[in-house]
Amino acid sequence: MTDTTNGKLAHQRQAQDEQPDFITAALKTHRYLRLSFVFAVAALFIGVIIASVAGGYVKGSISYYYWTPARNVFVGVLIAASLAMLALNGRGGAAKIPLGRRTLTLPSPSTLLDFAAIFGPLIAIVPTDVKATEQGLTTFTCEGEEQSCLPKAAFPEVQNAVLTYILTLVVVVVVMLIVQRKEKRKRFALVVPVTAAVTAVALFLFTFVANGAFPYFRIGPWSFSIHYIATFLFFAAFATVVWIRGIRDNDPEDRTPATDTQKLWYKILAIAMAADILFLVGLAVVAQFGIEDAIPGFPEVLFGEAVGLTLFAVFWAMQTRQRWNERITTLPEPGTAAAAQLRQDLATAA
Repeated sequence: MTDTTNGKLAHQRQAQDEQPDFITAALKTHRYLRLSFVFAVAALFIGVIIASVAGGYVKGSISYYYWTPARNVFVGVLIAASLAMLALNGRGGAAKIPLGRRTLTLPSPSTLLDFAAIFGPLIAIVPTDVKATEQGLTTFTCEGEEQSCLPKAAFPEVQNAVLTYILTLVVVVVVMLIVQRKEKRKRFALVVPVTAAVTAVALFLFTFVANGAFPYFRIGPWSFSIHYIATFLFFAAFATVVWIRGIRDNDPEDRTPATDTQKLWYKILAIAMAADILFLVGLAVVAQFGIEDAIPGFPEVLFGEAVGLTLFAVFWAMQTRQRWNERITTLPEPGTAAAAQLRQDLATAA
């Protein structure tokens, strides 16, 4: 009798501990989305290594592998990562970061990931130029005495990709605004749609209207690469996400809070990302003065990009570990005491 009773109690406890199927599915979806970033970076590195070994070369940057047989991997990884960022939609709103006696208010990690996702595809579809001295990697060639260029034979396919991106961006933003029209507007709610609109207009202008310098645009004597501006904005937004994860004590987007050790690592990763971004920006600045090989014989841009991607993968590996068994609960019914308590808890945490 006792064994039977104990068995029933154990079965009841197990049933209570088990989550409904839809919650388990949500947990697994988020778990593997985070893990997919690690796999994506690994795939990009593998593609670059294969192209380098097969071709017997090491390019000056990972971006330059667009002009090698690794192009499909390069483009596919960046677009897939951007879609995964959009799918990891958290609470949004604002993130309040303590700075001594003051508080710095930033967009939430969810908003910043959406912001970064705008620029991921741009890194993929708007290439850097190709040097005339390295012709033979593709069927494209520079014309006349140009030392580097976007080959004119490649321009139509880049325009096709850019126009597809612009129209897709418009559709996504319009659909999301319609879907969220009845939701209470949160702080920084317009950051992503406004950024998307400005990006679409500017990209159309520089690609189809004032496109004499494409894939650059010129301001006076200065030339700026659309590709590298998109790269900077992507990694700057992402580094901010990592910093917020490390500095914020009560993170309403984390049902499984980070340990002190994990927070310390997030801070270290954010600082390393910021240093890497400054390193790459510094290389871009000196290049404006004609110094394109700051460290002779060393692919400094490729090194900086590889470090940034590695830090990106390490962060997502840590996030996956931290939130592997994240607690996911069903939402209480509107108007109930539980719903009011949840709303109060979220407001306090933010």
